[in-house]
Amino acid sequence: MNSLSVLCLLIIILASLSVSIIVPYSSYEQTISKKTTSSSFPSKQAGITINDTNYLKANVTVNNFNLIADLATSDVQQTKGLAVKDHLQEKEGMLFVFQKPAQYHFWMKDMKFPIDIIWLDDRGTVVHIEDRLQPCLPEFICPSYAPTSSNTLYVLETVAGFSQKHNVKVGTHIDFHLTRSQMGLYPVVISG
Repeated sequence: MNSLSVLCLLIIILASLSVSIIVPYSSYEQTISKKTTSSSFPSKQAGITINDTNYLKANVTVNNFNLIADLATSDVQQTKGLAVKDHLQEKEGMLFVFQKPAQYHFWMKDMKFPIDIIWLDDRGTVVHIEDRLQPCLPEFICPSYAPTSSNTLYVLETVAGFSQKHNVKVGTHIDFHLTRSQMGLYPVVISG
C-alpha cells in the first residue's frame, strides 16, 4: 500500500469519527454513535477540538512552489468551500479530500473572488483545470464545473491565475502533506 493510500485511509477514518457537537472526552464514547457530517475531532491530550470553522492544514507543493491549504474533509466544509473567505493570497488554498474517486462538480456560488480549480486523481496528478473562474452573479444561473472523463479524489482551489503562473497543466504532479496541527499530528505524506 503506497503512502497516498495510507493517508487517504487515515483521512477517511478521521472523517468517520466526526461528531456534530463538542463534548467533554468522558462523554465522547456515548456521542460517537451520533455521527454527522461535521468534523469535530476531540483530543484528549490537548483538550482542543477541530470543527467546521477550524481546518486541518496541508503543505502543498506545485512545481517547487509551496502553499498552505485548508483541508475540506467534511460535507459542511466542502459545501462552503472558499465562500467562507473574503480573499485569498497566492500562498493559500483549499484542498478538498473526498472519500472515493468520482466526478466532483464545483460552482462559484457565494464566492467573493475569482479562483482556479484543479482536479487531481488518487496519485496527486492533475486531470482537469478550470482557471480564472468568476463568482456567480445572484440573478443568473450558476454553472458547475467538473472533469468530463476522469474521476478525482482531490480538488485544489487557488487564487485566479495560479495555474498559468506556476505552469500547472494536465499531468502535473502535486505533492501535499498534513502540517503539524492542534491535534498533535506530525507531518504525514499524502502524495509523493
